[in-house]
Amino acid sequence: MATVTRENIGLLTDKITVSISKGDYLPSFDKALKQYGKQANIPGFRKGMVPAGLIKKMYGNSVFTDEVLRTVEKELTSYMSTEKLEIFAQPLPLPENDAKQIDINNPADYSFAFEIGLKPAFNLADLGSARLTRLKVDVTPEMVEEEVDRQRTRNGKMTEPETVSSDENVLNLQFTETDAAGQPVEGGIQKDNSLLVKYFNEATRPSWMGLKKGDFVVVQPSQCL
Repeated sequence: MATVTRENIGLLTDKITVSISKGDYLPSFDKALKQYGKQANIPGFRKGMVPAGLIKKMYGNSVFTDEVLRTVEKELTSYMSTEKLEIFAQPLPLPENDAKQIDINNPADYSFAFEIGLKPAFNLADLGSARLTRLKVDVTPEMVEEEVDRQRTRNGKMTEPETVSSDENVLNLQFTETDAAGQPVEGGIQKDNSLLVKYFNEATRPSWMGLKKGDFVVVQPSQCL
């Protein structure tokens, strides 16, 4: 059964440690692996008829890691909600965490620690007698236009263009570990993610332009983000 502990490590700073056992994540791992088996399209096998052993060999490592981390995140979120913690931004994983400890061949109990910044308590001044400073902001046309563009992007209608054409396009990607020749590594890491084109560095962005659904590129994440 999962447990969550909390300790103060500094001014308005606490450490939350989430500990989970095998029983907390193995059922969801087995369920996720079966779902992969139903959806996998592998040459030589009918859809949904791929042997479980092959599915586990191909996708097991990444699915196992995802389910362990998803369970940790679920327990952390539940704890913060129950305790009604008022924090700044999001919990930060601590350096002591080591995802390499997660091993599908040796399921174990895992612990992950997070640092949270607490919002300080404060008293509002008596507005009837307090001396307050009124700030006057000179809003330029450029500032207005920038904010309008930001709101259009945030609240605009989502579309699915045929090709990548802008730094503002969202890429729905599946990262697959490959060898030096660009060929998928058997049993390698796979991860789905969504990223804006502008999140890549300027030198890399042009390589995405014009790509269509189903296209692929070979990239080195450390050199393109």
